[in-house]
Amino acid sequence: PGPTKDRAYRVEAELHRLTRLSEKLMQLAKAEGGAVLQETAQDLRPILNAVVDEFARHGHAARLQLALPKTPALSQMDPDAFGILARNLIENALRHGDPGGTVFVELQADGLAVRNGGKIIPADRLAALSGRFIRGETKGEGSGLGLAVSKTIAEAAGGGLVLSSPATGQTDGFEARVTFPAMG
Repeated sequence: PGPTKDRAYRVEAELHRLTRLSEKLMQLAKAEGGAVLQETAQDLRPILNAVVDEFARHGHAARLQLALPKTPALSQMDPDAFGILARNLIENALRHGDPGGTVFVELQADGLAVRNGGKIIPADRLAALSGRFIRGETKGEGSGLGLAVSKTIAEAAGGGLVLSSPATGQTDGFEARVTFPAMG
């Protein structure tokens, strides 16, 4: 009890933060290694569904809305790389978007879009957000690496990451849209 217990909680919180930072740095290293494509195309729908289910199991089910195409979304992207990319975009939307708002995750024929509500991000700030260790004006936790990891993976796959604010079809919010030329 007392100061020792408080210090132990602070040390534990810092260890969790360092673990998350280490994970993001390892993801970035994997993305920069360029092993994000494979020989054969596969359907990205079950991979994205598994990622969204993981967030739902951790208490975010009410905030997530997933839209998948009826036909296979084929890509040569490595399943792990796609999972990392999707996880980073969804985590970013949940942490930094409107705390009570819905996060829309949509896989389309030309890529993946993740949208959330929240304050509009000015264009000059928006352009910098996909840089390493760059964070928006948010109180949410994070290291500023999630969008950098996603951008690196998308570009290594021959695609790109486009950030928009306001989000498509909304008067506010944020959207991260990843395009993959290998989508079929």
